Amino acid sequence: MASLYGFAYSEDALKYLETKVPGKIRGQIKRRIESLAANPAPSGSKKLNGVRDGQYPVYRVRQGDYRILYSIRPIIIVIHDIGHRKDVYR
Repeated sequence: MASLYGFAYSEDALKYLETKVPGKIRGQIKRRIESLAANPAPSGSKKLNGVRDGQYPVYRVRQGDYRILYSIRPIIIVIHDIGHRKDVYR
């Protein structure tokens, strides 16, 4: 099945993913992000209160101890931040 969404990453999200996340977990996070193309609001995702990307709400999805913060636009999912659960919301 073709995905309905493309992806865009912030520089901070890409840098964190490539430099701070161990290899095995990096693959898990990438697969989790790719799964958002088929279902951008999966079970367990949460809309963050008071956090917006312009007119679009920001959501978070968990992958182990890491969190992925993203917004859903008409044809693209924007990955704003990826981080360890203790640091990502700061």
